[in-house]
Amino acid sequence: MSKVREIKSSLNETKLLFECPGCGYAHVVDSRWNFNDDFDKPTFSPSVLVNKDDSTRRCHSFVTDGKIRFLDDCYHELAGKTVDLPDLDLDEWE
Repeated sequence: MSKVREIKSSLNETKLLFECPGCGYAHVVDSRWNFNDDFDKPTFSPSVLVNKDDSTRRCHSFVTDGKIRFLDDCYHELAGKTVDLPDLDLDEWE
C-alpha cells in the first residue's frame, strides 16, 4: 500500500496527500515542498505546518523515509514523537 496519494487541484496542479496519525486529518503538500518520489517511504522538506481553524489545533512535523516526526509545538498527543506514516485507504480518498 501507499502512504501518499497524488491528487490534482482545481487548477490542475499536482498535490500530495498523506494521512496524519497525530491529528487524524489528511495533510496536503504541493510543489513548494521537495518530495523524494517514493510513495511508500516519502520524504518532504521543509517541515509541514498545518493550523486547523486556529492556532490551538496546530500540527507541525517532518516527514522522512516514511516516518513522521512531530515537533513539540503540536497540539495533540503525538507531539515530540516519531511514528510510521499509516498506509492510505485509497478508496477513502478517491
